[in-house]
Order: sequence, then C-alpha cells, then structure tokens
Amino acid sequence: MRDRADHFINEGNDFAGLDQYSEAVVSYDKAIALSPYEAVAWNNRGVVLDNLGRSSEAVTSYDQAITINSDYTEAWNNRGVSLDNIGRYSEAVVSYDKAIIINPEYTEVWINRGNSLVNLARYAEAVVSYEKAIALNADNAVAWNNHGVALEYLARYAEAVDSYDKASALNPDDSDIWNNRGVALDKLARYAEAVDSYDKASALNPDDSDIWNNRGVALDKLARYAEAVDSYNKASALNPDDSDIWNNRGVALDKLGRYTEAVASYYKAITINPNNALMWINRGNTLDKLGRYLDAVASYDKAISINPVSDESWNKRGVALHHLGWYSEAVTAYDKAIAINPVYADAWNNLGYALGNLGKYADALDSFEEAIAINPDDAKSWYARGFVLYSMGQYIDGIESFEKAIAINPNDANMWYARGFGQFKIGEYTDAIASYDKAIAINPDFTEARENREIALQRKA
Repeated sequence: MRDRADHFINEGNDFAGLDQYSEAVVSYDKAIALSPYEAVAWNNRGVVLDNLGRSSEAVTSYDQAITINSDYTEAWNNRGVSLDNIGRYSEAVVSYDKAIIINPEYTEVWINRGNSLVNLARYAEAVVSYEKAIALNADNAVAWNNHGVALEYLARYAEAVDSYDKASALNPDDSDIWNNRGVALDKLARYAEAVDSYDKASALNPDDSDIWNNRGVALDKLARYAEAVDSYNKASALNPDDSDIWNNRGVALDKLGRYTEAVASYYKAITINPNNALMWINRGNTLDKLGRYLDAVASYDKAISINPVSDESWNKRGVALHHLGWYSEAVTAYDKAIAINPVYADAWNNLGYALGNLGKYADALDSFEEAIAINPDDAKSWYARGFVLYSMGQYIDGIESFEKAIAINPNDANMWYARGFGQFKIGEYTDAIASYDKAIAINPDFTEARENREIALQRKA
C-alpha cells in the first residue's frame, strides 16, 4: 500500500514538473486515498493547487500536512504563500514565523515573510526580514530586490538604489530590478540615470507597459517631451486600458504645445477612468490654452463634482471664467479655493486680478498683499500689486512694488517698462529713460518702451 502511495506521489511530482497541475492533483489524491497520513502528499497537493489559483484549497491541504507533521517547515512556508495569495497577510506572517522557529536559516521563508509584511504596510519590519535573508544568502537577488522595494516605501531611496545595484549585479537579466531601480532614481531626481535604468529594463522586457510609462515620466522631468510621448505611445499600445498612461501622454503633449492631441489623450484617460479629478483638471488646463474656456469650465466642474474640496479645481475654474471676462464668477471660484486652502498664493494672486478688473482696487491690493505674505519671492504678485497701486494713483508705492519684482526677476522687460511708466508719471524722466533702456536691452522689439522713451526724452528736454 505504501509503495503504491509513493508511486502516485512520484507521478504527481512528474506531472507538476511538466506544469500539468490538474493531473498532479489527481495523482496526489490517489496517494492520499491509499495513505491518508502522507504529509508530503498533502504538501505537494497544496503546491499544485496554489499553482492552479486554488489557494484556499491549498491552505486546507497544508493544514493537513502540518497536522500530520507539525515540524514540516516547507508546509508552513507554503501555507504562508497561499495565505498571502488570498490576502490573508497577517495569518501568512504567523505561518512564516512557525517555519522560522523550526528552521531559522531558511532564506526563502524570510523573503516570503518580508513580502507579506510589505503587503501589510509594515515596511520597517519587512526590511529586517529581508536583511535576515541576505545575512543567510548574500547572493540572493530576490532578497536584495525586495529589500529595495521596502526601503522605497520608507522613502529611503538612496539605500533602495544600493539594494537594486546589488540585485542587478547578481541577476542583470531581471527587468523588474532595473525598473524598480529607475523608480528609486526618479524619486532622487536622478532622472537621466533613471532613464538609463528603464532602457535596460525595456531591452530585457519590451512588452512591459509599466516600464515604458515610467520611462516617459522620467523623460518628461528632463523636458525631453517628444521622447516621453514616444515612450507613452509604446506603453499605451501594450496596455490601452491604463488611464494613467493616457493622462501622462496628455501632459507631455501639452508641454509640446500639441494641445488638440493632448485633449484627445485626456479623453482616452477619462473614458477609462471618469472618476479621476486630476485628469479632468489636466484636460481643463489644456482646453484653456486652446481658448475653449467654456469647455475648460465644464472640465473643472467635473473635477469639482468628484472632489469638491480640490483647491486647484476651484482656482483653475476661476482662471477660465476670468478668460471669459466673467470676473464676478471668477471671484466666487477663487474665494472657494482660498476657503479650502487659505495659504494658496496663486489663488490670492488671481483673485486680485479679478477684483482689479472689477475696479475694486482696494480689495485687489489686499489680495496681492495676502499672496506676497505667503510667497514674498513671487515676482508676479509684486508686479500685479504695482499696477493696482498705479490704478489708485499711488505711483511712488507702485514703483517700489515693481522694484521688488525686478529684484526677484531682473530679466523681465515688462517689469522695467512698468517701473519706467510710474517714474514718467511722477516726472522722474531721467529714471524713466533708464528703466525703458533696461526694458529695450532685454527686448529690443519692445515698441511701447521705445515710444515712451522718446516721449520721456522730449519731456526732459
């Protein structure tokens, strides 16, 4: 009887070796029917059931193996893997801990335990688990790679890169390692190196859409937008149902000034995932650049319906309304953005412009001063404040505001021109001429600056 059971166990093993898992289950069942206390048969049956995606049944099989032999390390480890596969991560860790008590030098168990801890977001413990595995076997590329993943979750990106370097040295043909390394380098703002890493990964596995998408993200950050679009094109061809790829492609096309194509890309993204507020915002931004302001407002309204407390959506909605000349409605939108985020300098700045266009100069001045209090190094807020002061007839204070703007951004011809305008108004013609000269030096085609300079020369004479 035992010999026949062994025969079916060996037969099951042969089927498993050929990836014929259903046949293997039948063989192990025959062995168990002949000898129900064969722990190996129950364990091996669990392995093939897990390979068939029947992980819950696999756990039951491992339970039988462990009941027969409570010191069966492999069964405890395998049970953990199956529990992990069905999302029962805490129980998986308990199973791995049992295996480790029996055999603390079992490298694979420490790796698997780390994987479950990552799934539980217990990243620091996962790092320790992987380090135990590495201490046992420093030549295990999987342990080094997974160690890097856990370190990334802890935002320890430089250490993660070191781990991926170890992993790639041990297994240079694993595309996942190169891809993971690229992600960590991207987080460190080492974008050119990230692209090199993604290139390694894509050469090994050209059919992985994630690699191409990640490569596009890094190229975008390097301002290599056309290459980024090419990467996203490859990614979307491989995985046309990934909304993030289409969204990222839209962002790169927008930066290339290819706005109509960008809108089409966002449409693809939104069709796949209509509940992503950021995608609606991005679409609105590009529509605004196309002068399709009503469509932009509709896009921002979609974003707001998904996330009513998105300060960016309300601010951008205000910008589109402003472009339509609907200043009162724009003020309402900016007020919403500021109510959500009182330190949103851009919204305060935009509110100031809208109030200024409504002739509410004192209120506009207050808005610009709020923006400056939040971000005193924003030249455009000082610039806008200067014009409001001019509108209020306060030229000296306005000139001082433009001088603040110029100190931050001395290469903006408009700021020098605005300074000269105020100096002209208060009769400081020599200073006005000097300001216009600066504006013309920066922009030799600045017609208004040349004309006003001539008038200032005449007045001075």
